[in-house]
Amino acid sequence: MGILKAVFASLNTEAKDQWKEFFYCNSIPSELLMVRGMKQASKQSANKGSDDIITDGSVIAVSDGQCAIVVSNGKIISVFRESGENIFRSGETFGAFSGSSMKQLGKEMGRRISFGGDMPAIKQRVYYLNTKEIPGIPFGIKAPFRIQDENLKLDIDCTLEASGLFSFRICEPEIVYKKLIGNVERVYGVSWFVSQMKAEVNGMILSAFKDFCERSVRPSELGDLIPQIETYVVEKANEKLRQLRGIEIVSLAFEKFCLIDADMQMIKELQRNAVLTNLNMAAATLAGAQAEAMVNAAQNHSAGALLGLGMMGSVI
Repeated sequence: MGILKAVFASLNTEAKDQWKEFFYCNSIPSELLMVRGMKQASKQSANKGSDDIITDGSVIAVSDGQCAIVVSNGKIISVFRESGENIFRSGETFGAFSGSSMKQLGKEMGRRISFGGDMPAIKQRVYYLNTKEIPGIPFGIKAPFRIQDENLKLDIDCTLEASGLFSFRICEPEIVYKKLIGNVERVYGVSWFVSQMKAEVNGMILSAFKDFCERSVRPSELGDLIPQIETYVVEKANEKLRQLRGIEIVSLAFEKFCLIDADMQMIKELQRNAVLTNLNMAAATLAGAQAEAMVNAAQNHSAGALLGLGMMGSVI
């Protein structure tokens, strides 16, 4: 009785899976990296087959900014990068409407019977990956930065604060699926791994600081380093991310790139003191201070202020 039940179940499920499927995915929002593709069918459609079977000859439509991969029993068997309609053929799932022979259909039926009748012994899924640029990922770091000023004979480690935004995109869909996402049920969001990516970008910025610290850099020249460091970070990060994650940074831009206020104030004080080591500049500064004091005293008509003005005049 159990075998007959399996035979009837096999006939029923295989009949349902004879229809070709049509897969299509709407635009994937920037907060998602991957979504599972579902076959398109109306309520009146006769295609009531399993969602985990993709019959040979089915159409997988791909839009611009997307890439479709087909996974069979957990393994990638097809990748569709070009936009448009793509015909799927795996040689694993046969259909009467795709030119399969009776021998092939009978083989599939026998396989289903061996698994109880209603199990095709194979699970296939379509996943759509978002290949558009994903923008607006923030980063930020505070790190030691060596400041050198030959005029001041200054060589000191300060704290540089850097923050901004970067964008990335998928460049190797197979690597992304195998090493990052896997066989998810529905969707995979950007937020699920972006913290790891931020840490890696910050590490590359630290490495850039170390390399650029070997140069003689004055505080006023920090802005000139921004394009060089941006290019350096993108190139170095992509060497790692393409192979490890299957993604690449498209652009990186600093919104803030400066020494912290305490260090800037210290350097300004050192610069001012260095100026006063020049006797002419020191005399000019003293004269300016005395002149300002005399003006302030003249505006104050008290006896003490007038006495101070007279004393200052005698000193001058």
